[in-house]
Amino acid sequence: MNELHRKIRDEFLPVVTSPGQYIGGEFNQVRKDVSDDGVTVALGFPDTYAIGMSHLGLAILYTAVNQMEDVVAERVYCPWLDAGEVMRDKNITLFSWESRTPIREFDILGITLQHELAYTNVLYMLDLAGITFRADQRHEDEPLVIGGGPVADSCEPVADFFDLVVLGDGEDALPAVIEAYRVLKKNKATRREMLIQLARQFPFVYVPQFYQCDYNDDGTLAYFEPTIEGLSRCIQRAQVMDLDNATFPTAPLLANTESTHDRIAIEVMRGCPQRCAFCHAGHTRGKLRSRSINKIVELAWQSYLNTGHDTVSLLSLSTSDYPDLAELVKRLYHQFENCRVGISLPSLRVDKQLRDVPGQVSGTRREGLTLAVEAASGRMRRAIGKKVTDEDLIATMRTAYEAGWQKVKLYYMVGFPGETQEDIMGILHLTETISRLRREVASQPATVNAAVSWLVPKPHTPFGWIPQQSPDYFLEAKRELIHAKRQLKGVSINLKFHHTDGSMLEAVFARGDRRLSKVLETAYRMGAKFDSWHECFDFNRYMEAFKTNGIDPAFYASRQRGEQEILPWDHLDGGNKEHLYHRYMRIMKMLQE
Repeated sequence: MNELHRKIRDEFLPVVTSPGQYIGGEFNQVRKDVSDDGVTVALGFPDTYAIGMSHLGLAILYTAVNQMEDVVAERVYCPWLDAGEVMRDKNITLFSWESRTPIREFDILGITLQHELAYTNVLYMLDLAGITFRADQRHEDEPLVIGGGPVADSCEPVADFFDLVVLGDGEDALPAVIEAYRVLKKNKATRREMLIQLARQFPFVYVPQFYQCDYNDDGTLAYFEPTIEGLSRCIQRAQVMDLDNATFPTAPLLANTESTHDRIAIEVMRGCPQRCAFCHAGHTRGKLRSRSINKIVELAWQSYLNTGHDTVSLLSLSTSDYPDLAELVKRLYHQFENCRVGISLPSLRVDKQLRDVPGQVSGTRREGLTLAVEAASGRMRRAIGKKVTDEDLIATMRTAYEAGWQKVKLYYMVGFPGETQEDIMGILHLTETISRLRREVASQPATVNAAVSWLVPKPHTPFGWIPQQSPDYFLEAKRELIHAKRQLKGVSINLKFHHTDGSMLEAVFARGDRRLSKVLETAYRMGAKFDSWHECFDFNRYMEAFKTNGIDPAFYASRQRGEQEILPWDHLDGGNKEHLYHRYMRIMKMLQE
């Protein structure tokens, strides 16, 4: 046993909260040895073990990389606050979960970028691992730090911290990059030579340090250009077109401790036909691709045999758009009817196809029904491209109540351009209607949880140009909805609101540029980490970091962009910019009519 193993066993695990999350050795874990010419990859998730173990994307990459010959992938998650303090106090470096290898000794550290409020956790992981923050200052013996994931195509605020970023689908792209890296490593290429070759070889690879920019007097971008010959001005997203034959983890890891979602997660479809105006994922996941019913049932059954989970969750941006959804649910019900396995249908869009789905699972354990309504008024839904009608919503819920469903969760947003007081109060009125509807088929109203979030204008969407509404606007909307709810009687409605300050900060970093890297580093030095966790988030800390670096957050969050302005994500597969702007103009015209 080496010294690091001993320290983890004797000085770390006995004193940290929930030590089971750090011990590794989970059921279905992969352990491999590789040759000196092989490649070691640490797959990092910038949040807690409980969240990372529930993340399907990380599980897919873990499977895809470990299928490669002479390549091993191990995992690393963000240690919780107490664990980080122990590691600093005991001089314990960040280590992999499988072999207790220091992360700094891996060839590659891949970090998934899930959302903007996880950015300081990237620095937290690099810091605990002893890896230089700035990519252009790293030494030859440090890992190649690779980013990817949902917000990789708007990564400029953290671009300085990554050697390269992979845009798009990762299950084929990352193994291709690793294979090319293996050849370069064998040929003893320098770090710079590797990065140049990888950037030239793969259209989906972005090496930030090989691109330079400058700014106009008003703070907007003046230009953004590659500095190395042969590099593209615009990076393209990688896409996996055949989901039936794509890598999928049918033997996922089973967490040692409670995780966010202990269930079988099956991605039934990638992409979205709706492309709602506010949705970054809908505009960036590429062409619509779906798995066949036979393949989904096969994957679900094999995953059940390898895990024993009692819930199958059907995942996609809009599961109700899956072709023959009712038939799929029926097939899954018959496959699992004697196993007491529930079928979960998260984030559903309401339409005619969805009406019969709740009844299809009436004979099995029913998980909560979650519907993404987004806007309460038909006027606003039509404008933003959310093809939901009250008629379909009511019909769907009536079918669900008749089938025995008792709880429903509705997602709404506040802050759309052209929004009126009637649009906001419609959230409560529609929620009340859905709750009372259950009385038509049962003796009591339904319990309805309404989650209200604040619109964060996202890049690569028609709303990428608009200002975010002010915090005062959101707080007033929250007060009015809570006041109106108190007047209601005879219904069970729970309102839950997203944190206003966090949403404003998300808006800053979602559409930010490289100047924000200084803010992130300053905020981290001041103690910022786990910013998506309410108990850890300190808005004043960020305001001080902005002030220290002479940056006004309103420039990024609440400023109207011009049609011809160079945006910080134009070079990251921003080829449909003109189309998005024209749609934005059409939306504004609809709302003014």
